[in-house]
Amino acid sequence: MKDVYKIALSAFFSDLGYQAVVASFPILLVFYFHLPIFIYGIVESFSYGIGLFFSFLGGLLADKWGSKKVAIFGNTFIVLLSFTGFAKDAIQAIILFLSGWYMRNLRSPARRTMVAQITSENERKRAFGILHALDVFGGMLAIVYLTIAIYFRVPFYFLLPLTAIPITIGTLMLVLTKQGKTFKSEIQKTNVILGIFIATIFFGISTYSPGFPIISVSQSTHEIYLGALTYGIFLGSSALFGYVFSYLRINDLYGLGLGYTISGIASLGFVFLFVYGALGLYPLVFLLGLSLAAAETFEPTIISKFTGKNIGRNMGFLSFSRGIGYFIGNSLMGILYSISYTYAYMFAFISAIISVIIIVILTINIKK
Repeated sequence: MKDVYKIALSAFFSDLGYQAVVASFPILLVFYFHLPIFIYGIVESFSYGIGLFFSFLGGLLADKWGSKKVAIFGNTFIVLLSFTGFAKDAIQAIILFLSGWYMRNLRSPARRTMVAQITSENERKRAFGILHALDVFGGMLAIVYLTIAIYFRVPFYFLLPLTAIPITIGTLMLVLTKQGKTFKSEIQKTNVILGIFIATIFFGISTYSPGFPIISVSQSTHEIYLGALTYGIFLGSSALFGYVFSYLRINDLYGLGLGYTISGIASLGFVFLFVYGALGLYPLVFLLGLSLAAAETFEPTIISKFTGKNIGRNMGFLSFSRGIGYFIGNSLMGILYSISYTYAYMFAFISAIISVIIIVILTINIKK
């Protein structure tokens, strides 16, 4: 597990840098460059939609060239996100953000493949849980310093370029990690893998970009720094439950279905608790973090268990499926949110319930 922690620390430092940029991006576009919210939704749909092709490519290249090489290459160029702080207008900000984000997508399936290659099947759930926990814990700390910086009115052009430092440290941690053995499982169940891919699409639709809760809290409380803090709560919850799920003895499909269900409940809560400001919305954001931890722990665990071979390709397909969901979800969320936040979050709730139904059907079929 020594090299698992190296990969997890790489994730920690990378997120310690780039998640500050991710959280500041909707603020930068909507409140600084004054773009309409539906434009932000379109930009996010492109980030996840086109990014899904980079995720799929990263998975294929991990099988062909080696997961470590691809992971290091992608992580190196995530620093492009850091230069968003130098943007003079919205167009420059969007180009810089998307360039770095696509490199992040290229790296992610390769990094998951690295984890699968250096662990046994019994260790894998714990490994993915640890990876996710340290990953988002770094992001949570990024939101802490971002929130403080916004409160004290530190300009983005000064703050965001500094995020390149922890991202670079994250890349160096990958360099120090050993390359695992070629992955091959004796079990292959195509129907399970396909079912997870479909469920992941609908979960992606239901989870949308964290930027929407950030905007919701900012609008509800009339305080931008409270909106930025939203992302910190989301990541903190996700880090906590990443550790919880890594040690929890529960059927992987049951755990995944639980996460999807909680995601739907949280989205429905936004419809009714928006008017209560941070007091009503922060607990819902906490639940969204829990649901993401479940997905990030159990989805790759299930895929690695039933994939048979070509683990990089299937990890790429997993990210690809989530990306399809994000593309659809963010596009429609942006449009629906422009009409009313109630329509947007109700749409997310329905999508989450569909993903739960798919997992239930998949679980029943496996037991037969």
